[in-house]
Amino acid sequence: MISGSYYRFVIASEKIWKGLPERERRVLIEIYGQDPQNPMRVMDIILRSNLGSQATIHAALTNLQLSKHLKLTSYKNNGRTKFITLSAKSTSLFKRLDQLIDTSIKL
Repeated sequence: MISGSYYRFVIASEKIWKGLPERERRVLIEIYGQDPQNPMRVMDIILRSNLGSQATIHAALTNLQLSKHLKLTSYKNNGRTKFITLSAKSTSLFKRLDQLIDTSIKL
């Protein structure tokens, strides 16, 4: 049986991510990595081919919005342009992952 700290980290992080499919996790990570002062537009994330097809990414965004992981807000001058921000639920998820990493590093 494997009992290393990396293995414990992986198991614990999987519990934090529980219920989110891999593609939705990757979309959240991409959004989390953006500058909060310069919010990402929906089109910015849809054009990232490393995440899948446009339709697949759009479906992931819709699921993340329905599960309250993301907020989409319309640009005041153009209602078709939508900006993506992480919700409190996603921010909490990333804080728990940060704490898990900090704990694993100290071990």
